[in-house]
Amino acid sequence: MNPKVESIKRLIAETNISQTELAKRSGIAFGTLNRILNGKQPLQPNTAKKIADALGLHLIDLMDDEVAIPQQNYNIQGYLEYNGEITKITSLKQLEKWLSDLKEENEIPQQAKLIIKQNEANKRNIKKNNPNQSYHFNIEDFESIDTYDATSLDCWAWKTADDEKDGVRLDLGNQCSGYEFDFMGEHFFTNESLYLCGQFSQEPTEELKRIQYQLLYEKNGYTAKKKIKNAHRDLIRSDWDEVAPHWMMYVCWQKCLHNQRFAELLKSIPRDAILLENSTTIHEGTSVLWGAKNKEIEEARSIVARAAELQYLKQCRKNGIRPNKADMEQRAKEAKNSIHYIGQYSGGKNYMGKILKRCQLALLDGTTPQIDTDLLRSKKIYLFGKLLTLAEK
Repeated sequence: MNPKVESIKRLIAETNISQTELAKRSGIAFGTLNRILNGKQPLQPNTAKKIADALGLHLIDLMDDEVAIPQQNYNIQGYLEYNGEITKITSLKQLEKWLSDLKEENEIPQQAKLIIKQNEANKRNIKKNNPNQSYHFNIEDFESIDTYDATSLDCWAWKTADDEKDGVRLDLGNQCSGYEFDFMGEHFFTNESLYLCGQFSQEPTEELKRIQYQLLYEKNGYTAKKKIKNAHRDLIRSDWDEVAPHWMMYVCWQKCLHNQRFAELLKSIPRDAILLENSTTIHEGTSVLWGAKNKEIEEARSIVARAAELQYLKQCRKNGIRPNKADMEQRAKEAKNSIHYIGQYSGGKNYMGKILKRCQLALLDGTTPQIDTDLLRSKKIYLFGKLLTLAEK
């Protein structure tokens, strides 16, 4: 057993803190923490630092008593050699970093191997048993909060435009560029802009129309949200929480109808796939509405990405070449995109996953998805001064 793990277990007992509480304080997934404490998963330096911080301790305090360094201002001077590289050490902080880097270089690759092995085993099991056929993906109820086990279900989750699975680029997010479409005689650069127009769609005033046109002309979905929308929050219609998922459903269907490439992207995803917006690292309040969270897969992806970076740097040192940042980032991205079958998605309503699944099935079946047009009509939605009948194209 790793001496640091033994120290952590001893400190947990001494402080009478539960594993659940420690996981919450440190931001480490409970399953990950449990495996570390039971010797089933290596303790990486970054994780040890999170645990030390959560316990209100210094990283050195997790070392064996025999080698622990007292928390005083020591005058540390010396040289350390590893793999032919000599480093001058002049402070305790620098020594800690050197030790942390050394442990990372040795432990991260081993931990990544275990993650990759488990990911591949789960993938084989899913492809063999096709459990989605017996699992009901509840896309009918926007408000249900369900758990999606990525170790046994074929979950297709996206967070950024760079996400990929099985060779399919999952740039499905509302703010992703490249899927422009026309609606009501206007040209929208992203469906985020059309969605945000709905927030200012009450009976029109000149100011509301001006805001909608600002959103229309903005090419960047993120900018439309963070700058234009946020600057006018006080004007968002009061019933928006009730309108939001149904308006988004309508907007996404318009995108499918008027951008063939986006429609084909949705159709290229397996029919029985579970669609999810991965909102794990998004902390604003609405993240629990639009997506679901999976801390364990995010931690796993970080580990395999770091292992890929370390392997690249090792190759550069061996070949005597200067590392290229873009090359290293590409390797890390590819490593992250190989991990899809770890952890569980939970803690959110997953509006976007349900909406795009409705759209996908309608496209595959040649039908129209379920859209609550009666509710939308009752809310009297205006765009650019015109009342929508919801028959517009």
